[in-house]
Amino acid sequence: MKKLTGSRLICLFVAVIIISVLSIVTALSLSDNIESLLIEEKGEKAMSVSIAVAKLVEQDYPNFLRLLKVEEYNIENYDVIYHAKMQRLFREIRSKTGVKFLYCCKRISEDKIIYIFDGESPRSELYSPLGSEDDLDEMEQNIYSSKVSGYTPIIDDPEWGSLLTGMTPLIDPLTGDAVAHIGVDVSVASIRTSLADINKIIMINAVIITIITSLIIYRLLCMTSIFTETDYLTGLHSKGYQDRFLKQQIKKSISTGRPFPLVMIDFDDFKMINDEHGHHFGDTVLKSVSEIIKICTRSVDCCARYGGDEFVIILPDANLEYASFVCQWLLKEVSNLNLKPEDDTLVPVSISIGIAIWEAGMAPEQILDRADKALYHSKRTGKSKVTVYSEELI
Repeated sequence: MKKLTGSRLICLFVAVIIISVLSIVTALSLSDNIESLLIEEKGEKAMSVSIAVAKLVEQDYPNFLRLLKVEEYNIENYDVIYHAKMQRLFREIRSKTGVKFLYCCKRISEDKIIYIFDGESPRSELYSPLGSEDDLDEMEQNIYSSKVSGYTPIIDDPEWGSLLTGMTPLIDPLTGDAVAHIGVDVSVASIRTSLADINKIIMINAVIITIITSLIIYRLLCMTSIFTETDYLTGLHSKGYQDRFLKQQIKKSISTGRPFPLVMIDFDDFKMINDEHGHHFGDTVLKSVSEIIKICTRSVDCCARYGGDEFVIILPDANLEYASFVCQWLLKEVSNLNLKPEDDTLVPVSISIGIAIWEAGMAPEQILDRADKALYHSKRTGKSKVTVYSEELI
């Protein structure tokens, strides 16, 4: 695969950074949405359980109301049998629903509540006995004032753990006041575990998408590079690539002090071929000669279509003797071409060649101009030949 350089490499880096940022932002947004959905699911469950338990308590509201009106919960002051029955019911519901805590409290002041029922086992250290006090938090205050069920966000408590609480007020049918509330705590440890696993999957997918997209962009940039650096008809390098290659080769030769040859090629009477046999056949001739140029040159050489029916070959680290050998080989192979148009007549093809040697201090335009003068001399003095530039040609 072709290596990227220059501006295309910068474009690739920028594209990868943008894709990575977008992937991370998308992954984080997706993670937040999933977390919100999981929290909503847990909250709805906790609230649904609290609503169901509130309805069960309301079925025997007279006994519940008498229990609420007790001020000091000594064993002789309240209905022990009713309380024990409700305690068993709360423990059963807690066990079957899988919630962490299930309880019923009444408000005794603006910021205090006391426990009436607790689904925790009495033998547990977390059990809250009848009449034990606790603080009334903001969410519980809202439940009493709004008289509408709801659930809290995730609360991290050092004693109880990470919980999400669903609450439902118990409304006195006579006064319409909220006299107590049902609380249902569910653990969010499973949410955090599930979210951690989901985040891993999301991030892995984001990395995979980034890699795949980057590879696609890399491939597209390589293809663009090939299209801009390769002549579409002949498969040789484009003139733009040849110009860059020549400048780089001159810089290299300046540092090493070693000259190099440049070859310019032009077809003989190519216009006549196009006029007599059509441009389609002319394209066939161009492609055939281009294939010969590829065969006769090295992989390190720059073979470019200079324009129309002209070609340029730059031979790094070569001398005049090698360049002359390549050019004579080209002449021979081109003259042996057997190309026939639709009328099946053999069309002779020949080329003229000029060679120039780069010298210290010479600009790209100068060596091209010298090769062009040598080529013109070949055409003017008989065609199908090779001429090396010298001062005598001027």
